[in-house]
Amino acid sequence: MTTSGTTTFSMTANQIVTKAFSKIGVKIAEQDLQAHEYQDGQDALNLMVKSWGAQGLHLWAKDEGIAFLDVGKTDYLLGATGDEACQLDDFISTTTTTDQTTSDTVIPVSSSTGMVVGDYIGIELADKTRHWTTIATVDSGVQVTITTGIASASVLGSTVFTFTTLVQRPNRILSFRRKTFGDNNEVPVTSWSRNQYFNQVNKVSQGTVVNCYYSPQLTNGRLYVWQTASSVNDFVRFTFERPLEAITSGTETLDFPEEWQEAIIYNLAARLTDEYDTPPIKMQSINGKAIQFLDDLLGWDEEMESLNLQPDFG
Repeated sequence: MTTSGTTTFSMTANQIVTKAFSKIGVKIAEQDLQAHEYQDGQDALNLMVKSWGAQGLHLWAKDEGIAFLDVGKTDYLLGATGDEACQLDDFISTTTTTDQTTSDTVIPVSSSTGMVVGDYIGIELADKTRHWTTIATVDSGVQVTITTGIASASVLGSTVFTFTTLVQRPNRILSFRRKTFGDNNEVPVTSWSRNQYFNQVNKVSQGTVVNCYYSPQLTNGRLYVWQTASSVNDFVRFTFERPLEAITSGTETLDFPEEWQEAIIYNLAARLTDEYDTPPIKMQSINGKAIQFLDDLLGWDEEMESLNLQPDFG
């Protein structure tokens, strides 16, 4: 007896919508769904995905990010049109190998490995600021040309940070750590509530970041830090929940592990019963299975953590 050797089984959005309509009796035999039914199914699917995205459990949607700090700056926008921040695995760091003067665009670096044209690039300047622009050309393994010349002088050994894509707006940030370039240690940073941050009297005090507060907002989230950074070589690393991706075409697969497909089909079918004439008995059966399958998946979608017990000596 032989097995297939295949461990994947993924369905497109249209296939999931079709299965859901079959459960409620709208899709019959080989008859295709109508265009408006596909659209109804896709809309309901996206609404469900966005609703489930607020559950805060999905392990595959947790990621690591990094926010680059400016001296004295109190808050940073995180998102597609925000300040300089990226996913951790998108981050490349190096140093310059010569002194640079104002307006220089050719930047010799220790290594340009992994950098590509169009990447964001931030160069440490002698005045304790970081000049952000983009890479115009990668000239060699040890040199890049930037789009806009540096705003002021930079000395040999200055840090250079690059990344390709701005981080997605986090739905929620779960933890923060402070790190300094060249130091392997990550120092945990305390998460503050909105009241704790805004009740802080001196918000521009400089030093090292010891507290952070994150507000999701709409287009870009806003990250508040206290104290503010005293060096552009400090940055905040954070664990965050990213938004689940919406479906824009019926040929796309969902931003879910394959194990979720059955739960998605039944829960989508349950939602569609509100709009389509479904017999009460069938509706009850679908709703029961939808709840069961979702509960099973939510129980699986949790990290395995140690549980420590100790006697109460009080």
